[in-house]
Amino acid sequence: MGKAEMKKVLITGALGQIGSELAFHLAERYGADNVVASDIRDDREGRLEGAGRFIRLDVLARDEFSAAVGVNRIGVIYHLAALLSAVAEGNPQKAWRINMGGLVNALEAARENGCSLFVPSSIGAFGPDTPLDDTPQDTIMRPHSMYGVTKVSGELLCDYYHRRFGVDTRGVRFPGIISNATLPGGGTTDYAVDIFYKAILEGRYTCYLKENTSLDMMYMPDALKAAVEVMEADPGRLR
Repeated sequence: MGKAEMKKVLITGALGQIGSELAFHLAERYGADNVVASDIRDDREGRLEGAGRFIRLDVLARDEFSAAVGVNRIGVIYHLAALLSAVAEGNPQKAWRINMGGLVNALEAARENGCSLFVPSSIGAFGPDTPLDDTPQDTIMRPHSMYGVTKVSGELLCDYYHRRFGVDTRGVRFPGIISNATLPGGGTTDYAVDIFYKAILEGRYTCYLKENTSLDMMYMPDALKAAVEVMEADPGRLR
C-alpha cells in the first residue's frame, strides 16, 4: 500500500503494546484521517488522541467486525488483538477463544470486504524441538504454550484463507519487543521492558532468568517498520 493509494487502515487491539505505537506511525505515514484505531476498551486516557479515529470493537463480534470494516471503507487491517504469552498461559481456554476466534473474524472481514490483512506471528510459534541455530523458515514447530499453539494455528489459517479465498494475508514472526512508550502487557519477554521501569521507579530489579540466558529482542521502531513494509510490498515479490 503506497502513500498515493491512501487506503484506510484499521488496527485492532490498538491500545496494546504494538498497536498504541503503530497507530501514530501510520497516522504520520498516511495521515490521521486514514487510520481507524479500535479496541475492546474505551480510550479513556486519550492515549491515541491525534492518531486517527478511535472506535470500540469486540473482535469476537463477527458481524460488528465486518460492518466496521465496510462502513469505514477499510483497505488494510492490522489485526493485533490477542492475549500475550504469559497471560494466555494463565487462561488457555480464553486465549484460544480470543486469539483464534478473533483471527477467524478478521479473516472473514477481510474476505467479505476485499481487504489485505496483517497478522503478527511470534518466535513463540517455535518449540524445544526447533533447531536453535540458523533456524529455518520452515521447520519443526511444536510449541509448549497456548500462545505458541495459537500462533502456529494462526499462520496455517492465514495460509488457508490465502489459498482458498485469495485473501491477501501477511505476517512477521516477532521476537520480544522493547519499547520505551508502553508498559509491559503480559508477554514472556516483557521483563526486558520492566527492568528499565523498575530501575527508575524502585532503583532495582530482580530478574527471574538464569544467568547467561539469552533471548531475541527487537526495538519497537524496527518492528513497526517491518510490519508496514511487508504490507506495502508488491504482492508479486512475496513468496
